[in-house]
Formats: sequence, structure tokens, C-alpha cells
Amino acid sequence: MPQQIHHSLAGEGRELFTVDSTATVKVGAEHTGGEYELFEIDGERGSFVPPHRHPWPESYYVLHGRMSVQVGSKRYEMGPGESITVPTGAVHTIEVRSKAVKFLAFSLTDGTGRLFADLDANVPPGRPMEELAPLVTEIAERNRTTFIGRPAE
Repeated sequence: MPQQIHHSLAGEGRELFTVDSTATVKVGAEHTGGEYELFEIDGERGSFVPPHRHPWPESYYVLHGRMSVQVGSKRYEMGPGESITVPTGAVHTIEVRSKAVKFLAFSLTDGTGRLFADLDANVPPGRPMEELAPLVTEIAERNRTTFIGRPAE
């Protein structure tokens, strides 16, 4: 798949429901030959991505709001202008700490986009997480993502 020029205007991009946040595709793998992707993520207080790992690295850059990112045993409290890189296979989690957060997620390969698209297509919005957990776990596993369990606070 060849790389191509892609210009994404403010407010444009395919929106994907990712259980408790929205990921807007700013640069899809189809534009980069599958080498990387860029998403704008919007989450609200209480949004929490359980500890998980996958076989590709990611980086996050906070645009506004506050979020906590835990990588392994180390927790990082992050605000606007801060970034972090999560290595391939590292157990990590994200939690929104302010009323809302907007951040960029940069991912190598097309793995994150495939996971987000699968969640968007198959997880019904507005259902309790207890009900959705088995489905979300199944979707994650078929997209090479493994949940580990919630870390101690």
C-alpha cells in the first residue's frame, strides 16, 4: 500500500466510538502505507482504558485537560503540552483526570485503527461496562491487544 499526501482539516475525520471516548482519525493507515496512524481522542472524566498491551508502540500528546498514563509500575500525570511514548508490548493504561481531555495518539502500524474500527462497529453505546466487558475483551484479543487488569491506585 503506497503512502500518499493526506490533508485533514480542523473538525474533519472519521469518528470512532471506542467504548468511553471518541477517536477521530486524522491520519489513517491507508494514507501511510500502514506504517503509522494519528488520532485525536476526546474523553470525559471517568474514562478509563484498562491495563493492556499490544505489539506496536504509541505516543500521546495532551492538547487540553489532564490525564494519567501508567506504563508498567510508573504513573505519569499529564497536562497540555506534555507527551509520552509507550514502548511495544508495555502494559499501559489511561485515565481522564479533568472534566474532559483531548489528546493526540500516534501509533505505529495499523493496529490501533483496526481495534478502534472494530470497537466502533460492534460495541453498542450506552450499555453498562459489566455487560460489555466480555465483548470488548473478545474484540481486543482479535486485534492483538491483551487486557491485564486494573492497576492499584
